[in-house]
Amino acid sequence: MRLPFLGVALLGLLLVLVTPTHSNHTAGYEGATKQILQRATDRIRHVWEITRKIFVQLTAKGKSQLGGTVLSSKQEVEAETYRLYYELAANLSVVPVSELNDPLLRRLVQRMAKLQLQGLRPKDYEQAKDLLRQIHSFVSGPMVCPHDDCSATGQLAMVPQIVKRNMYAKQYEELLDNWKRWRTAINENDVAKSTFKDYVRLLRKAATYNGHVTPSRTWYLNYDTENFQAELEAVVWEIMPLYRELHAYLRHEVQAAYPKADTKSDGAISAPIMDQILSQDWFPHQFFRTPHQGKQHQLPSVHRRLEEVLVTPVKINRMAAEFFESLGLFVLPNTFYDRYSRRMSEEEAGVDCKSQVYYFPPEVALRYCPKLDYKKMMQIHGTMAEIQYHLYKMRLPFGLDTEPCPGFGAAIAETVILASGTPRHLNRLKILLNNSLTEEQSLNRLFRMGVHTLIAVPQYFINDKFLVDVMDGRIGVKEYNCAYWDLQDKFAGVQPPRPRLNKDFDLDYKFYRGLNPETSNTKKFLAEILGFQFYRSFCLASGQYRPGDPTHPLHNCDFYGSPEAGKKMHDMMELGASRHWRDVMEIATGERKLSGRGILEYFAPLFTWLKERNKQLDIEPGWDADELCRRD
Repeated sequence: MRLPFLGVALLGLLLVLVTPTHSNHTAGYEGATKQILQRATDRIRHVWEITRKIFVQLTAKGKSQLGGTVLSSKQEVEAETYRLYYELAANLSVVPVSELNDPLLRRLVQRMAKLQLQGLRPKDYEQAKDLLRQIHSFVSGPMVCPHDDCSATGQLAMVPQIVKRNMYAKQYEELLDNWKRWRTAINENDVAKSTFKDYVRLLRKAATYNGHVTPSRTWYLNYDTENFQAELEAVVWEIMPLYRELHAYLRHEVQAAYPKADTKSDGAISAPIMDQILSQDWFPHQFFRTPHQGKQHQLPSVHRRLEEVLVTPVKINRMAAEFFESLGLFVLPNTFYDRYSRRMSEEEAGVDCKSQVYYFPPEVALRYCPKLDYKKMMQIHGTMAEIQYHLYKMRLPFGLDTEPCPGFGAAIAETVILASGTPRHLNRLKILLNNSLTEEQSLNRLFRMGVHTLIAVPQYFINDKFLVDVMDGRIGVKEYNCAYWDLQDKFAGVQPPRPRLNKDFDLDYKFYRGLNPETSNTKKFLAEILGFQFYRSFCLASGQYRPGDPTHPLHNCDFYGSPEAGKKMHDMMELGASRHWRDVMEIATGERKLSGRGILEYFAPLFTWLKERNKQLDIEPGWDADELCRRD
């Protein structure tokens, strides 16, 4: 029950309103609801003020950026946010939504009355956080000794050390050894499986808070869609013909590079190698060959050009902001750069740092990565999309000043990254000398991007489907491992490197990363798919994509400077979560369902080449994997 958490005055007010006269009951309910929300708004302002202090603490000169003060402040933000959301949902759960005339108020109550992990009682919520910390340690904690000897390197973490070792590995035996050792380490005494089981139990418990008999309805809470997983699966099958052709070509490359990883008999790719493929997507020395070899077909070195034209991280920030200004969106004032844009220290940034955005209305702040390379330049464009989104939706009431569903904001960011990374846009920035690549270079670029995107999307879906099927009871504890490999076989053509048993627990590290609702695999899946849908729509609106015109292909569309694209983006951003995500996406795309069409049209030249090349090499796309997981 939630009632003990209600404020006495508010509870009394609502009880009085249970049986009002017909003439004034709606006004009474709305008044009481607004009073509840005003108190919540006052409390969230306190959280925002602490967030502001964290930003100031982290950017103050001469102070440790990893000190106890910052940690204490972050813990205070987390604790106060949990209490606020739990108690607010308890208050709003007794409000009769149908009696509210104001549609914005109805929308707000519907969203804020239901919770995910924050719907757990304090003791359970703390346990869920502890379990997530332990799960995170599986990925980023030092746990593996390479070659039974830790004297030289110490124990290694999956991310980043083992992933980096896999990236450089040239022997299949090394990939296989890393694959086995990490899984053995996290499963010692059945730790990984038991931790996962405990966490699923709490996810199910959180679902009861919302009255959801089917636990996955809480996992998919803000998608507000019946059988949402079926829609995700439909998209996977839509892009599957392209995936199968790419999979077949990569399998051919695997056979040449790793003959001991036998893929000839059944067509599936061994899991350790698929892990390496994903880690090597932008690595310049992959084991798999791009369509066109030779120095003249290599992609231009963006990093070298960044240095030649004296581009700095500060200039990249300005370039990214100017992209949005060209669309007619917010112009960031000098005060933003003077007061709310700060560089991370080299020590904190590490090898692969990511910029961080801080939201404390009426301001938004940025701590940006000091690294200078193509990847960081693309990421800062996505970060600037997040800042723009915050600036528009902060005008909405607390509770609606967020994205309409998880991954929606990331999809907008993905759209901008696609546009800003085109040769056409890089030429505009004087980073590339021409506004298009040669046909061979363009195909190589699409191939690299295809590996990055097309191989990852089914994995997001598999990880999500496995979790949801476990939550809803379609996969039992004794079936975990073989059910996981069944999904890998069906949707990805991936098999374990050697026979496995159901008592094993072989899930990928990206699965563990996605167990937090804030970083779920569903969110990543939607960001990729919807990002390409938005991109296609903006490119059509700007006239930079003309279907059937080889001079204006989708993969080189830069909608910079397009007021039509800017209007669509503006209209989506300013709505925040005030409307259903399908209503908001319809503004940009004219569609109300997720679709793989954007991806298929973007990669159309690659699809054509793969089909022709696979026929030339007598490669049959598809797989019929051997049964390598025993259920006994």
